[in-house]
Amino acid sequence: MRQKVKLTVSLDQDLVETLDEMSRQSKKPRSQVVQEALRLWRRKELHAKLAEGYRSMAEEDRDTAEQHLASFKETLK
Repeated sequence: MRQKVKLTVSLDQDLVETLDEMSRQSKKPRSQVVQEALRLWRRKELHAKLAEGYRSMAEEDRDTAEQHLASFKETLK
């Protein structure tokens, strides 16, 4: 089991109300709701970074292919 660390945070009132509602609905303690939300956020950020990296790689691959295609066409002349 992971080591737990106790901390204090300040939240806007509306977020506390949302947290309490989520806690009641899920029948989970506030801490668990916050942990799950942070893990979800971290996963979403990682997916966004990976998607951006893949898009960038695809653009580079397309540019490289176009350059080689142009060279190949010149060779065939």
